[in-house]
Amino acid sequence: MISDAFFALGMSPLAIALGIVAVTFVLEDAATIGAALLATTGAISTPLALAALVTGIFAGDLGLYGLGRAARTQAWARAHIGEARIAQGRRWLDQRLVPALVAARFIPGSRLPTYAASGFLAVPFARFAAITAGAGVVWSGAVFAIVMAFGAMAFAALGPWKWLLGAALVGALFALPRLVRSRDA
Repeated sequence: MISDAFFALGMSPLAIALGIVAVTFVLEDAATIGAALLATTGAISTPLALAALVTGIFAGDLGLYGLGRAARTQAWARAHIGEARIAQGRRWLDQRLVPALVAARFIPGSRLPTYAASGFLAVPFARFAAITAGAGVVWSGAVFAIVMAFGAMAFAALGPWKWLLGAALVGALFALPRLVRSRDA
């Protein structure tokens, strides 16, 4: 009985959309690939999958900005960085805000420091939100479309083996960071 309820909930497009939003907070790339493949299989409509993906990514971006704003209120953080360096960073970012925020969307590992610094340096929220929303829609939409196009071809070519390959790829996404960390240790 309970397993039937969980199965039915898992087949709900709304539940799938909420799952996509949640996964963006853990692994954006996996969420993008998963959302596109779910749309390819018809488990969720393409507009709903893309909307859930963009919503989760944008919420995460705003969260990083919020962390920076919260850090700015901490005297120890301001003292550690120094008022002169804060002013210098603000001037630098003011002159390069659009390219810095857009580049952070496309360069792996740069979003956290760039978006948190934007909050810490008090970049106007509306400006930050507009730029990151635009960059997020363009980037996510492009990757989503590419995965959908190739995913459809791959699903057709792989036939029943597509689910095994999908499970292996998801497993690799979760295992790879651990393997890299253990190798570096």
